[in-house]
Amino acid sequence: MTNTFKQLIAPWLLALLLAWLLVVLWLNNENRNQQLQQVQQLAITVNYAVQANLSANNNHQQLANQLKQIQVSSPFGVEQIAAYNSQRQLIASSVDTATVPVLATAPKTYQVSTLDGQGKQIAVLPISAGLAIVQPAIATPLSDNGYIVVVFSTAQPWLIWLIPLALLTAALAIGLVFSSVATRREQLRLATDVELLAHNLRRLQNARPDCQISQQLVPALKPLQSAFNQLASKLDQQQLNTEQLIQQLNQRVQQHNNEVAGIEQQRSRLMTEQQLQRRQICHWFEQSLLLWQRRDQLQHIQLQRLSQMHLLAGFYQFADADAKGAQIKLSDWLGQYIAEFNELAATGAVMLDWQEHPDNLSYAVKICGRTLRSQLHALIMLSLRGDDVSKITLSIQLQLTGQQPVLRLTAGCNGNGLPAHCRELIQTNDVLDLQWSDADIALLKAMRKAGGEFTFQSLDGLGCILQLTTVVQTEPVSPQNRLQHVLVFDADEERLQQRSVALNAISSQLTTCHTLSELEQLIQSKKFDLVLLFLPSATERQHWNTITDYARKQKAVLCFAAADSLSAWQQTLPKVQASDQFCLAVVQAAGNQLPTVANLQHILVVDDNETNLAFVQVLLKNKPLVLHTAASAAQVFLLCEEQCFDMILLDIQLPDMSGVEITKQLRQLPQYRQTPIVAFTAHAMPAEIATYRAAGMDDIVFKPLEPARLDSLLARFSLTSP
Repeated sequence: MTNTFKQLIAPWLLALLLAWLLVVLWLNNENRNQQLQQVQQLAITVNYAVQANLSANNNHQQLANQLKQIQVSSPFGVEQIAAYNSQRQLIASSVDTATVPVLATAPKTYQVSTLDGQGKQIAVLPISAGLAIVQPAIATPLSDNGYIVVVFSTAQPWLIWLIPLALLTAALAIGLVFSSVATRREQLRLATDVELLAHNLRRLQNARPDCQISQQLVPALKPLQSAFNQLASKLDQQQLNTEQLIQQLNQRVQQHNNEVAGIEQQRSRLMTEQQLQRRQICHWFEQSLLLWQRRDQLQHIQLQRLSQMHLLAGFYQFADADAKGAQIKLSDWLGQYIAEFNELAATGAVMLDWQEHPDNLSYAVKICGRTLRSQLHALIMLSLRGDDVSKITLSIQLQLTGQQPVLRLTAGCNGNGLPAHCRELIQTNDVLDLQWSDADIALLKAMRKAGGEFTFQSLDGLGCILQLTTVVQTEPVSPQNRLQHVLVFDADEERLQQRSVALNAISSQLTTCHTLSELEQLIQSKKFDLVLLFLPSATERQHWNTITDYARKQKAVLCFAAADSLSAWQQTLPKVQASDQFCLAVVQAAGNQLPTVANLQHILVVDDNETNLAFVQVLLKNKPLVLHTAASAAQVFLLCEEQCFDMILLDIQLPDMSGVEITKQLRQLPQYRQTPIVAFTAHAMPAEIATYRAAGMDDIVFKPLEPARLDSLLARFSLTSP
């Protein structure tokens, strides 16, 4: 702005000079015109004065005085006033006649001309009235017209030139002052805006955010402001992107650092575990050596079992081995090794009681047989460590209800539970505390590495429960021949109920009793394929004469007695076995030796309610019939393909198909066109009963089933004698 102002000074001064010259010329011209008009007015005044004076007298001196007076009173610079006649001869003059100009011409009108070299002008005005009349004495008479001559100075006073110059100078000064103030203001605003721009530029150079200029800058800086704001926006966006990238990189670095820290921790943990494992392996070898050094102090069977468990404990603890093996059918496997387990318990004068699950008969398990034997050895030996233990209940249960099938081995014993040091050894995770004599605990804890789970409960005065659960693989196996009708007696109702669950898997119909009177009544009323008798204590033998006579005569009788009364019962019944020898394999072996019974009729009861099936089973347990059950249409068709039934009691509402549709499909089979099929339902309308009969059903019974109604139904279709 300052440079622009400086550049405009010279044109401004030139314009001011031109304006001054124009004003001066205009004033000069205006003054000249006014002067000429005044001269003309003066000449007219002189004309009137001359006429007046000449008309009064013809005294030339008086006319000269009058002209002098008019000259003196003239408002502008009149040099002289003279009067001439028509022949341009002087009549009178206000000054010395020697200086009076000579008229060279005779103008007809008012005329102004310049006197050469004198800086003066002369104005000549013809007179309208002739001077000859006024002055008759003049030798040469004047014509009618004369002339008035006025000589005046054309020089202008210096003030006339100075005033425009002063005014213009004042205007210039005022303009310069305002321009200077405006320029200073603009310079100050420009400096402020430049400083603001420089400040924001420094902030932008220092990567400060929000550097955009929102203030209104001078017009000259607006393009720079727009460019700066665009650059600031780009830099802000770039900085934002950079910060986001830095944040992502920091996150990645943090993630990598965490991974490195995790790897370092894992490496440290692995090193610690390796060091611990080395110590454990060394400890395991030391205990193996100690066990071998004490071989002369231990029985051979005890040394063998401890060595086997100790070896397997190290195998599963340090080798990450898998417990899978060949397929084993648990019921047959237990029958093969039950004597070995009983012998182990007999060393502590403890009675074993075995419990099996029905699925043990239907599925084969892929497991290492040697490991399974050692697991049971470990459970028995650990149970024998309890205080005042006299009985151990061992349960082998194959459970298929979860996501994966598991084999659950449970040992429950009476007494006062495990000693405190045994509980501490089980709960601790450090195997360095285990000695060579703790091979049973070492094996059970090592099975956790193979995917197993070992738990225990020990209460003073209530005994303890040890449980080992292992995930296994199973495969279904073909079922063996089922016994038709089995009778089981046991005075211990709880044990009777537990064994009945497993025996139902190998018998079509199972009858149980726990009183002697009921047993005597049952053996006299019907014939059973196999009778299982769990004999009471020897002191009650005198009440068992009828039963002992029956057992001597019948071959299909298995008798079991406790160890404390076994010898006494064997004097009466030589076929009595120890109760710890009872297992499903023994019952199956006895059933395989029985002759096939072909004269019993078979009845199929179909219902998806287990309570209804159990109730029907109770009603038919004393009937000379073979009971088969099914819970779905698929099971019905499968059983009907395997066997021809003499009667079918069919539920109407099944989960996969209605009883009406099942009847229609069975009636299309040749072997079931005449078979009695009875509808088994909770309620039915007359129209529904007609539908049942139209499908091929012979009769209908309602739930709950009445014993009298069932007896009449069986007699009607000749399944029992009336």
